[in-house]
Amino acid sequence: MTGVPRALARAFPDEVEYHRDDPTVITTPTERILVPTPIRAVVRILKEIDPEPTFNVVDLGCGDGRFVIAAAYLYGCTGVGVDIRPDVLKVARNKAEELGVGDRVEFIEEDVRNVNPEDLNPDVVYMYLMPSLLAEIRDDLLKADALVISNLFPVPGLRADREIRLDEFRKAYVYDLRG
Repeated sequence: MTGVPRALARAFPDEVEYHRDDPTVITTPTERILVPTPIRAVVRILKEIDPEPTFNVVDLGCGDGRFVIAAAYLYGCTGVGVDIRPDVLKVARNKAEELGVGDRVEFIEEDVRNVNPEDLNPDVVYMYLMPSLLAEIRDDLLKADALVISNLFPVPGLRADREIRLDEFRKAYVYDLRG
């Protein structure tokens, strides 16, 4: 697979806060701000980890759901996105339906600090969270028995098994915490 499929590129534009023009989404400068992973980076990470269609992909702090939606769209995976913001979850559900994967992904409105990833039966856990929040949920991640990926920030106290270079400035950290 090379590049980003047109349907994903249309559904998830590159602008950092493209939701700003969407009247159903409120983006404010709080800890709940939405900074989505560029869809090119999502596709690159998925290509590197090459998930099986049987995988369940969990995204903690999923925002508009692009990681689990892309995993379902490109690889046939199931997915669960967790986010505290109902406005972006509404966007995620609409995007999943628009791309024909609404039956394979679900979205949960909850603070990631209140979710035990292990309970979601993940094969892959993806996160683009601030280091302080990664530190808070680190112990729960260790129990997830999954491939854990943290975009941009390493998980404090864990050594990455590998790094995926996304561009000249960004990388994702991969932790193989399976059995």
